[in-house]
Amino acid sequence: MARTKTSRTLTGLLVLMMAFSACASEEEPAETTAAPEQTTTVPSESPATTASVDEPEPTQPEPAARDEVEVIRLRGLRGNGFPSPFAWRRGPGWILAGMMFDTLLWEDSTGEPIPWLAESWERSDDGLEWRFTLREGAVFHDGEPVTSEDVVFSYEYMTQGAGAGQAGFAAAGLRTVESVVADGDRDVVFTLRGPSAAFEEDVPMSFFVIPEHIWSSVDAPSELRGTEATIGSGPYRLESADEATGAFLLTAFDGFHLGSPAIKRVEFVPIDDELVALQSGAIVAAETGLEQAIPEEQLAAFESQFGRVDAQGDWNRALHFNHSAGFPFDEVDFRHAIAFAIDRQDLVDRILFGRGTVGSTGGMAPGHPFHTGGLPDYAYDPTQAGALLDGLGIVDGDGDGLRDLPDGEPFAIELLASSRFLPATPELIAENLIAIGLDVSVTVNEQAVADELTSTGQYEMSLVGYGGILSDPNFLLERYSSESPDDTFTSVHGYVNPDLDALLAEQAATGDRSAREALLAEVQQIIADDLPVLSLYVPNRTLFFDEAVFSNWYYTPGCSPCRGSRNKHMYVTGIPTGF
Repeated sequence: MARTKTSRTLTGLLVLMMAFSACASEEEPAETTAAPEQTTTVPSESPATTASVDEPEPTQPEPAARDEVEVIRLRGLRGNGFPSPFAWRRGPGWILAGMMFDTLLWEDSTGEPIPWLAESWERSDDGLEWRFTLREGAVFHDGEPVTSEDVVFSYEYMTQGAGAGQAGFAAAGLRTVESVVADGDRDVVFTLRGPSAAFEEDVPMSFFVIPEHIWSSVDAPSELRGTEATIGSGPYRLESADEATGAFLLTAFDGFHLGSPAIKRVEFVPIDDELVALQSGAIVAAETGLEQAIPEEQLAAFESQFGRVDAQGDWNRALHFNHSAGFPFDEVDFRHAIAFAIDRQDLVDRILFGRGTVGSTGGMAPGHPFHTGGLPDYAYDPTQAGALLDGLGIVDGDGDGLRDLPDGEPFAIELLASSRFLPATPELIAENLIAIGLDVSVTVNEQAVADELTSTGQYEMSLVGYGGILSDPNFLLERYSSESPDDTFTSVHGYVNPDLDALLAEQAATGDRSAREALLAEVQQIIADDLPVLSLYVPNRTLFFDEAVFSNWYYTPGCSPCRGSRNKHMYVTGIPTGF
């Protein structure tokens, strides 16, 4: 069979910060393709230097020196579940589980797929067959060899067995797979139902290979705890875990197939404010909270003490409309009215201190390589918002200052929000909507409750925070297609547009970049016109770090939960790219 070879081997400040310490937030994970602009600045007695790493240099740069570190301490991961393949929650939980469990491919600071548990891979010319060759000598933490049969078992367990429906970020990709078969001890062949432009990211970079000799006897995988639940082939062993506080201790697995990791011990410790903890030496790297209100001029003061990495945002706070809730949430004019009524630039200025951008109405991050221009922006216009509501018959019929439904019944909106994220956002939105005569109340729930209500469609309008909007555009299919399951907190409930469904399916199977870009421009236009979700803002990303401990931190393009300090590639290799 003709094949395309894809094997790749790649060689006063404290007062302000503490006032907002509770606002630092975690993000929903995503996939990994788009390359946001990223800059790195390190402190120096001479003027600071800035090196852009989002574009490859014409000549091969000098390789970075490998950092060898005995221990690093980072902020704990509270509220993200237990780090087994079936008990993690949200993106940070998936990243933590990935320290113990491997995927066939992974990514470094380029955001491109690199060999990981698989040493090489290739695909057929028609894109329907993908062959992976496992690394020779790869073993699980208990010494048992990793074989192609473990890969086959992992697929079957997550699609047909006890783990069905619990594959996490790999679930969408696994639905595109027709079969997985072993060809000897080290080769495994995936056959797809049809071409998939995002296959590498959706499956071999997302799906954990689990040991058959452990999980074959587990009937309730999300309930398994203890040592067995975290025996994988990844670079670290889990020594201790406290889900309540987010404290986790990882130690290097010396039998790891790429060699003993450069960072020997990783401690996630409970802290309230990352930047304060970095200054005190409690942790070695700190990221500004996604909604942490610290002006840029005050952040700049850290550069005299710490290294700094910046990247454009891949996380957003979004307003979801439940179309299944009926009138008026399923009316496009109502959603347009809400968009015109919310001053999103004011949110950027007041919530983010200008350190971010207004979200795109087309579903992607404004900096996404596939983002198209010229989309409607629904700039703040309360007069236009009122006119649209008038046209729907949502008017003040009894003179109490609040708009009623067309039949004269009172119209009250409950806006759901999560306590994990900044409370000022729903408060400001409620103010905007009350100003045009809507009766809006805000209900703030604990994160797990908020996620459950949004996942199951128990809301009218809900504020949700998640990443992945810089990842491969196929995430739009999972979020907006009526043919995709609507069982996650990022889902859009009740929204149906057959034209959009068709375009999303077509782009997913289109390998030619130019053709896919044209299809995605149409996709974004429909989403912007229908406005099933309103992206409010996309914060910029900033990481500060103690260069004396470890200097090769980086943001992984498109991988929101990796943040600037959680990509296991840097822990294993001690360098930004390759091995």
